[in-house]
Amino acid sequence: MILSLRNSMTYYIPESLLDEIEQLKEHGKFDEAIRVVNTILARDPTNEDALLQIADIQYRRGEIGKADKAVDFLNTKKKNDPLGLYIKGILEMEKNNRKEARTHLQKAINLTKGDNHEIIRCYGLCEYRYGNREKGLQYLNTAFEMNSRDAEVVYNLIQLYILEHDYTKATEIIQFFKTHHAELKVVDKDIQRYDKKIALFEKFLRTPNLLDIHNM
Repeated sequence: MILSLRNSMTYYIPESLLDEIEQLKEHGKFDEAIRVVNTILARDPTNEDALLQIADIQYRRGEIGKADKAVDFLNTKKKNDPLGLYIKGILEMEKNNRKEARTHLQKAINLTKGDNHEIIRCYGLCEYRYGNREKGLQYLNTAFEMNSRDAEVVYNLIQLYILEHDYTKATEIIQFFKTHHAELKVVDKDIQRYDKKIALFEKFLRTPNLLDIHNM
């Protein structure tokens, strides 16, 4: 998900190369993807989009530290870039540095004037995990209002309502997921992954005496 803002940003990698890189990443061929990106960096070592691709590849393979270095270099070179701040926020969340993540994501929100649902989604999760549960849920609902067909937003919203023991709202959003299943959009993950998780949520919600257990 680290490059899920791609469609809303300007890129400076030839489309043919960009498609090749994306295909390699989708198939988990990260070393090959890095080799392709390095052909760009060999000509232009400060190419911002190539650096973002390196960060994305390293993030997907679980190399958070290496991804962090690429993003730090980019953010030093180009301050107040919303995409760089967004990615830095995600990486800090992965490291459980929630305070730092909030700072970066809040800056990204301000720079985009609160107009990007993906940044809003991540900020909401960050606030929730930081302990500001009501605020986090509000931001997740805002992201849902902005783009209710993003499967990750729908999944996160169900997740938080279950954590809040608001099983009525969780069930309502699950029904929304089912009703609009064909319209849902995914990034990096296939829809079957969400189907399995929603099925687990439903199984949990069907647990006998669930409400009585949580009201004890």
